[in-house]
Amino acid sequence: MNKKLLAILCVSALSSAAVAQDDRASGNGWQYSPEFSIGGGYGLTKLKDGDFDEEEAAKKAFAVFKINEFIGIEAAYIDFDESGNEAFDIDIKGKTLDLILELPISQNFSIYAKGGQMWWDADTNIDTSEFITSSDSDGDETFWGVGTKFRLAEHLDLRVEYERFNFEISRDEINVLQPDDIDMDVDYASVSLQFTF
Repeated sequence: MNKKLLAILCVSALSSAAVAQDDRASGNGWQYSPEFSIGGGYGLTKLKDGDFDEEEAAKKAFAVFKINEFIGIEAAYIDFDESGNEAFDIDIKGKTLDLILELPISQNFSIYAKGGQMWWDADTNIDTSEFITSSDSDGDETFWGVGTKFRLAEHLDLRVEYERFNFEISRDEINVLQPDDIDMDVDYASVSLQFTF
């Protein structure tokens, strides 16, 4: 499903670029200069797998390069707080790279969709009555998100967005006594401030 979403995003991006090029060629006066933005945000995550289901906080920092009014490329770093249950906890951090497709509704409000890749590292700890063990895992997964952007000032925007991540960790990476692989979905709802230069 994620691969289909990325394909749709890519096709939409090319279509938007073509429309923008046609507008310039036809002399409609459409003008847009590339923009560079940085920002940071804070939000709540919902972690769901067969062993635990809980909410934790997460922090992110990001940079966005807007190619035109509709298309942007975003790089981000997300620090998911440690979470788990009585016997198991996990601490995940990751870097992302994604394509943003933005649709301006008015001068001060827009909606957008995003999709891309996350490269993550996780520290896991298992604590049972018989043993305590720690391990490091890493991987890369596709992800997607949607959001809205509100103009607060000339160079300052407020972003409200939802993202869905998935983390798959083999039982062999944690401990051979772990009964199953970890296949965990993480929903991330966040609020961010974005400053455009």
